[in-house]
Amino acid sequence: MDRFQFSLLGLSAEEERMRLSCAARTTSANAKWDKADITLYDPSVPGSAPSKALKTLVRQGIPDDLRPHLWLLFSGGLAKKRASPPGHFAMLQRKAALGTSGAVDAAELGAELSRAFSAHPFLSTVKGTKTVMRILEAYVLHSHFDAGVPRGMACIAAFLLAVLGPAREEDVFWTFVGLLENRVPRSCVLENSKGAGVEQRVLQALMAKRFPKIVAQLERADSSVEEVTRSWFGSLFCTALPAETAVRIWDVLLLEGPKILFRVALALFKMNESAILGTKLSVQVARCVTWRIARCYEPDALFKVAFSGIGSLSMAVIKRARADYEGVVLEQMAQHRRRLEDLLSSPKLPADAPHARGDSPTSSVSEPGSPVHLSTIYEDYEDEEESSHPAAKGFFSSFLRPLQVVKGF
Repeated sequence: MDRFQFSLLGLSAEEERMRLSCAARTTSANAKWDKADITLYDPSVPGSAPSKALKTLVRQGIPDDLRPHLWLLFSGGLAKKRASPPGHFAMLQRKAALGTSGAVDAAELGAELSRAFSAHPFLSTVKGTKTVMRILEAYVLHSHFDAGVPRGMACIAAFLLAVLGPAREEDVFWTFVGLLENRVPRSCVLENSKGAGVEQRVLQALMAKRFPKIVAQLERADSSVEEVTRSWFGSLFCTALPAETAVRIWDVLLLEGPKILFRVALALFKMNESAILGTKLSVQVARCVTWRIARCYEPDALFKVAFSGIGSLSMAVIKRARADYEGVVLEQMAQHRRRLEDLLSSPKLPADAPHARGDSPTSSVSEPGSPVHLSTIYEDYEDEEESSHPAAKGFFSSFLRPLQVVKGF
């Protein structure tokens, strides 16, 4: 097991060597933190920004003993905790223990955690599931979030518990709040029924410009960037990458913001380009990507490519693309909702209904054109100091679930 109690079964000797070598470099770099004045940056203070020196330190890895406090600070959760009324979290815990919001389905939560973290000694237990459920319920109550808990959100809460420790449940909760509300766009996690599609479409546009051969290979394999990266954004990589690598990504995410998610995604494709292009059988392309990503045990090498190997990446362009693609996805969902309403009002299921043919809800909806400005998605640069690196029920359920956020079902 790794130091966060995630299983490491099946590592090759070379993978274990890479993992231990990276851990040794991180430990060596930890001495630099003794001289770092982390009090110089506070995200709750207007105008406060992390220094280049702090970015460099964080990209080398936050020491485990400092991570709970720094994640709480960098996420903005500490400021939210201090601003909350006395006894606020205890009140949320009491209400959450009753499951009064109804936003979290215990059976679905248990199944999701079992799929993602089946071998973890805490998250795979009834106690672990109840703790994650309590955090999710508390968040729903605290934020008045009434759209239902999106897929992936439970994994984020569970991963925070594993990294920060169950004994720090209150800090886990406030870090969770800060992460979702301050450090990632709503379309990434909170609005995940459309959000993953939004982020993946932006990535698809970036990929088409930078790695057209990979995109073409995926298309030949009857796959897509969206299919291959389905879990990457919704769970912030914590279910796609080894835990020790995902933790390093979250270190940077909480300090610098969500652009690291795109840098990492592009870097993962670049690092595995030759393997993807060399895959002969089309059915194995997506499987090849998933398998190789799950065995990325060297975050230093990943960060070197992410910050020095893919060129400039403009956050302004990403924001514009995200806004435009959000409109595209919303229109698709509106079309889908209209089709559902027509089906519900119809006396019987039409023979050409999407699910009668086995199609996905979105595959039968024609996608509006891509935003025009995406043709220049990586020509719009800005200097950001980023080169520094050290059956019937099943039928209706499958229609209704993607609409929970839109309709509030």
